[in-house]
Amino acid sequence: MTFSKLTTAVLLSALTLSTSGCIIHVGAQDNNNKDNSDYSSVFGGVDVSKNKQVGDLSSVNGNITMEDNVRAQDVNAVNGNIEIDNNVLVHDLSTVNGDIQAKTYLSVKRDVSTVNGNIILGAGSMVGNDVTTVNGDISLTQTFVSDDIKTKNGSITLINGSVVGGDIEFESQDDGGWWSDKSREHNPPTLRIDESSDVKGKIVLHQVVVLEIDNPALLTKVERHYKTQE
Repeated sequence: MTFSKLTTAVLLSALTLSTSGCIIHVGAQDNNNKDNSDYSSVFGGVDVSKNKQVGDLSSVNGNITMEDNVRAQDVNAVNGNIEIDNNVLVHDLSTVNGDIQAKTYLSVKRDVSTVNGNIILGAGSMVGNDVTTVNGDISLTQTFVSDDIKTKNGSITLINGSVVGGDIEFESQDDGGWWSDKSREHNPPTLRIDESSDVKGKIVLHQVVVLEIDNPALLTKVERHYKTQE
């Protein structure tokens, strides 16, 4: 889902089971765990109790939280964090201004993405497509990503047996403005990969990146596509 589509989807979803100015609590006193309804909030958050199965979740100004064993479709926040407990299954996770943080055994069928926010996934997590940020760090612990990891202005950390099935890419940052080429070299992002983790594809650098890679074999996969500044 593109970020423009994300914003549109969240605003449209406010027409379905939406509220303004309060937090929606889903399922705390409800014995029906499979309602498959969509829930959205404007100026409030959405909390989903454990063992619930719901449809899409969205929040414009508030956090989305999912307790243990929740099942959901697309989960999108515009100004808020997405906070996930253990053994949660979703189709898609995305935020515009906020972090995405999961404890253990998260399963995402498609993508995990943020514009301005970090992505932190705990042990046993799996992502079916890509993990991407624009302005935010990515930290994966014992996590499998089927396709690529991409960032523009963030660092990437893979530890405890994390595996990337595709490429890792540090995209080119915009030239000019307050973020100049020289400042990028003075404060570059970091790629940290411990000995137990692996990247099946390439490591593509379109900017200066500090490499902290324990396995020397992975260094042969590094491709640099930038010019250093004098």
